[in-house]
Amino acid sequence: MAEEDKIVQSIKFLLKSVKQLSDRFLQADTKQNQAINAIHEDLSDLRERMEQLARSQQEGVATSNSTGGRSSPPELPVRPDTANRLIPALNLSVAAILDVYVNTPVLLEPFARPCGVSGRTLSGEIETVELESFAQGTTWALETLDDGWMLVPRPGILERMTQLQTLERLYDVDGSRDLPAVLHLIRPALTESVVFGRRWQLKAKGVLSTTADPLKASPWARLAQLEQRLAKLEASA
Repeated sequence: MAEEDKIVQSIKFLLKSVKQLSDRFLQADTKQNQAINAIHEDLSDLRERMEQLARSQQEGVATSNSTGGRSSPPELPVRPDTANRLIPALNLSVAAILDVYVNTPVLLEPFARPCGVSGRTLSGEIETVELESFAQGTTWALETLDDGWMLVPRPGILERMTQLQTLERLYDVDGSRDLPAVLHLIRPALTESVVFGRRWQLKAKGVLSTTADPLKASPWARLAQLEQRLAKLEASA
């Protein structure tokens, strides 16, 4: 092959390589821009959600002040045929209940029955895990439309690792067990009613984790994480 042909082939090869690098760069740049745009949209949604929560809290304070401190209980969708009960059944999916539990657990309180592991279970009299109504119980029993009865830890309990032994009767715990650690509710435990509103028997354990589900993290935590990620992406753009 003539020297001139070798030079031409080399130039063609170099041009092809440059084009491939250029195409890859454009693809990477497009993906990065899409990621930045997606984060901007998530941030916008989260800010709007936080503003709505703030407005709701302000309205709740205003209602409490106007009634001399006696505010009406928060409202969530209920099963129509239970609306007149003292404690109605929730018409919400598991995902929706988890979302409320993570962000504003106080909204669930009017629909919750406090309970705890029964003395019969603790003493070994019965092998099954039984729960009974108990005003100072560490667990809330919630009646739902589609999923029956479910159990969620009473707000604040997950920050108290002294309750871990009790929680392990009702939940599997994923993640590191090194202390200190904060547990997060990933899936409620399921239970069936033995004596309506007073006694329940565990059907399936729920799941707790030392790592929060990013899809169910509070909007404030998610906002901080997204802003950090956005700053890194924009800095490398």
